[in-house]
Amino acid sequence: MERRLFLTGMLGVAGAAALVSLAGPSRAVAGVPGGNGILDELDKPDPAVFEDGEDRAEVEQVYHRYWHDGPRRRRRRRGWRRICRRYWRHGYWRRRCRRERVWIRVWL
Repeated sequence: MERRLFLTGMLGVAGAAALVSLAGPSRAVAGVPGGNGILDELDKPDPAVFEDGEDRAEVEQVYHRYWHDGPRRRRRRRGWRRICRRYWRHGYWRRRCRRERVWIRVWL
């Protein structure tokens, strides 16, 4: 059975190589006809952009992390808090404790 699978695999590889060699790289066309299409016009640089004039484009730096500064640097995260309750049972005090999820403020 393994020989049969090996041979069919080799024949498949040989067939694929034969098809690739027949098509060849020179015959492959991506479906774009040659020249004077709308894509050629879009690729052309606009001459108005590259003229030397007085109106130069300026880069404005934008600080988009304003919330990292000043008094707003408080953050919250989830944490655990221990909650204990006392109660009287059979002549003495008993205590039961459990954990609760709470929001904890973290100062950065």
